[in-house]
This record gives sequence, C-alpha cells and structure tokens, in this order.
Amino acid sequence: MKKAVMFCPSKVWGGIEKNVLLRARLLGQQGVAVYVVLLKGFFADRFQGLENVTVVEVPSRGGDFNIFVVANYVRLLKRVRPDAVFAALKKDWWLVTLSSKLAGVGNVILYLGIARRVKSPIKFFLIFRLMNAILMVNSDSLRDSMLRHNRLFRPERVRRIYNGFELPPKDGPHLSIREHLGLPEDSVVIGCAGRFSPQKGFDLLPDIVARLPSNVHVVHVGQGEFEAEIKAGIQARPESGRIHFLGYQSDMPSFFRSLDLFLLCSRNEGMANVLNEALSLGVPVVSTRVPGSEELLDNGRYGMLVDIDDVDAMATAITSIIHGDTCFQPEELRAWIAQSFGMDRMIRETRELFFGA
Repeated sequence: MKKAVMFCPSKVWGGIEKNVLLRARLLGQQGVAVYVVLLKGFFADRFQGLENVTVVEVPSRGGDFNIFVVANYVRLLKRVRPDAVFAALKKDWWLVTLSSKLAGVGNVILYLGIARRVKSPIKFFLIFRLMNAILMVNSDSLRDSMLRHNRLFRPERVRRIYNGFELPPKDGPHLSIREHLGLPEDSVVIGCAGRFSPQKGFDLLPDIVARLPSNVHVVHVGQGEFEAEIKAGIQARPESGRIHFLGYQSDMPSFFRSLDLFLLCSRNEGMANVLNEALSLGVPVVSTRVPGSEELLDNGRYGMLVDIDDVDAMATAITSIIHGDTCFQPEELRAWIAQSFGMDRMIRETRELFFGA
C-alpha cells in the first residue's frame, strides 16, 4: 500500500486547505494510506470518515528553527515510512523538508498556490537544490514566474498540476439569498468568496458597488484573519448596505447556484479555485488579471478579464454582463472546466508525482 503524509497545519480554511482535503479523499479512495497533519483543534472534523485517511494533530507548527517540531515530525515520518511527503503551505516548507530528509524520505513535494517573492534565497537553495525538493504549482504562469529564479529552481523539479473539479449537478439546492437577505426579486446578486486578506481585494467592494445600479448587491462567503479590519472598512462606507457577508459555507455549489455573476477582485492568486467552482456551475465571471486567471478563462473566452485594482473596469464588465451585452453560455463554461480542469486529470498527475505511477 502506498503511503503519503500531507502537512497542512493551518488556522484558516481556504482554497489550499480545501485542495488538501480533496486530494486526501481521492487518494484514499484509490487505496493510498494518507496521513494529514493538522493543528490541534483546527479542521479535523472535516477529514472524519474519509477512506484510508488518518488525521494527526500537532500542538504547534513552530518557527524555522524549532527543534521540537522537527523531532516530532521525524518521529511521525519514521513511524509511517511514507513514499511521499507533501507540504501545502509555504511557511512549512523548511521544517517539513528538513524533517523528511532526517527521516530518510526522499520524495518531498512543496505546494505553491500563489506567486511569492523569494525573500530567503539561501533557504530556498537548501530546500530545492541541496535537499532536492519538488515544487508543485497550479498554473503555467506561476511556474514561469518561479523559473525566473534559475539559481534556485530547475525546470524538471517544478511541476504544474491544475486544481481539479468535479462538475456538480447544474440543478440542485440554492441558498435563497434574496429571501434570506430580504432583497427584492429584481435584485442582481454578485458573489465573492475567499478568506479575508488584503490580497483578495475585498476592500474595493464599496468602490465597485458605487459604480453599479442600485439593485445590484454583493454577497461574500468566507472567513479569515483580517475579517474584522476589512469588514470595518466596508461598513464605514455608505455602499455597505448592498454588501452582505454570509461567513463560512460548507455547501458552495448551493451558493454558486444562487448567483447571477461571480467577481474575483484579487490582487494576487495562483489559480483561484473559486473561479473554477463558479464556471463549473455555468456562472459568468469577472476576474482581475492575476496569475492563472488568463489561463483559466482562456484569455477572455470564458470570462471577462480586467486589470488589478481597476474598479471602473470591474464595474463596466459587471454591467456588460448583467445588461446582456456580453454573454457566456453556461454549458460551454461547464464543458471547458470538465475538459481542461477535471478531477481525473488532477488525481492522475498527483499520483504520478507522488508515487511515479
């Protein structure tokens, strides 16, 4: 039986964490023994009942030189003896790679889901050149960005695997957003989703809404460490009455089915899972030109692309869609996701990277 240890000791539930859950579930269903390392008290319930998946909770993720965390990880890896180790979060790369090498695990895969500055070239050199870890990214644009640092990354050790999505049924439960929020039936509902973080651009929502017709409302789902700060900034604006927050939602297809349009206003991404989710349900999208979005939308064929922080362009694109001047056929959007970003492709390429077959 093949074995993999996946490290994801996070306090925030977002796209990366959802992707770990998805890969763990699918690998477990294929007969792989998967051990998922989580912070104690965070998200273990979401992995319960998964076939061949074991949760290991740790009290702390530690800093770069925390010998107690290293010792704990080494003990775990020596006990499990995995064929592959996967670290989902950049802040864990160093300790996970070092622990893996000390435990004698040769195949270490480190995930990067968003473009980052290389702040510590020496540490990166140790991780990717000396200890020979593999970098896994989710878009070609992100791969190209990292390969510009050719002293640190070799092309054969940087692998792009697109995030995979199962097409949910087009017809299914809705959140009944208009009824829940007491909105008129003729309201236009624009969705946003993601953790509260400056990079997501949610602070721009009042300026965008101010440029849209009065019957347009924005509904956000998600949580995050900057939630109080970003909400306070939005609620201080007169447009806040048309911006609504629903918090964490476990049933995202029901959320997407309730939308007229989806907006990604991010300042930085790798390839945004929420865009895939929206398109998989035939929801038209407007997205900033963050890494991965041009690939995902095929340079505007399957959604409207605008420049980062350009609220005028976002409002113009949204207006074009809601007035019917620009149209996207739901079945074409769903077919595009199924063809290019399907689940089978992701899990097949993940198995090849983890186990060589």
